[in-house]
Amino acid sequence: MKQQIKLIAVRNLKDLPDIRNYLYDEAEKLWWWSIYFTVGAQLSSLIAVLINNAWVLAIIGFFALVTPIGVVWLREWASTLIQQADKCRRLILYADGLGEAIPKEDLATIRSWKTGNQLKAAPFTRPYYASKLATGSNRLVDIIAESAYFTCHLASKVAGYLQIICAFSALVLLSILYFSISVPNSAGIVIIAAKSAISAIAFFLAGDVFLLWKKYLDLKVQANETFKMCAILRDEPQLSLSQAMQTVEDYHLILIQSPPIPFKLYIKYRDILNDAYQMSYK
Repeated sequence: MKQQIKLIAVRNLKDLPDIRNYLYDEAEKLWWWSIYFTVGAQLSSLIAVLINNAWVLAIIGFFALVTPIGVVWLREWASTLIQQADKCRRLILYADGLGEAIPKEDLATIRSWKTGNQLKAAPFTRPYYASKLATGSNRLVDIIAESAYFTCHLASKVAGYLQIICAFSALVLLSILYFSISVPNSAGIVIIAAKSAISAIAFFLAGDVFLLWKKYLDLKVQANETFKMCAILRDEPQLSLSQAMQTVEDYHLILIQSPPIPFKLYIKYRDILNDAYQMSYK
């Protein structure tokens, strides 16, 4: 009977992984655009300071001023998509871990999110999770451990790449400040005001890049803590369902408050991490 319930739950997934992948992909695109705006505003500000022309400074200064608004708007939009994608992830996790069929009302709501969009097949190798435990609380925390393992290592990779962007951003900021002071002001209030605005926004944009780097570092640490905790809990014979589900929800809060893992990075390291994980837990 349990095996039959599990088969129903797995069949019930159908296009859920594809929808989850689509939502995460759209959220990632918005995050990339926010980074493009940030870096683009910094570079254009540096160029404007070097040119030292009143009109160029005024135009670029205005662009720099509105960039933070655009960045916040894009990331709020991405946050909504991430929450929707994570709902898909949790339903898949519960279906796999507990062998429960996904409620039809949840499926109807989720499928409405992709209306009018062509879905691509989600890039994963069946089975969805590598756990060999029977359905129940222990299997649930076991697959959370697997998910957290991947998240921890991929977040570490992203943070490593962001160090380069942080160094570049800091260099651009220092250059803007240097040339704002050292290049003579050829005419009045427009240039002075524009340079002041550009310098102030340059601080904000550089801080935004460093904050993004810190978020990935925090995600790495929190995912690693979740992995270690779940590695202990999955061998606990008296593990309650409520404790396992609380672990799922705690991990959910970590993920929705973090930026997404770049898809290309996941594809690049997926097989390596998958082999490393499965070889360690045979």
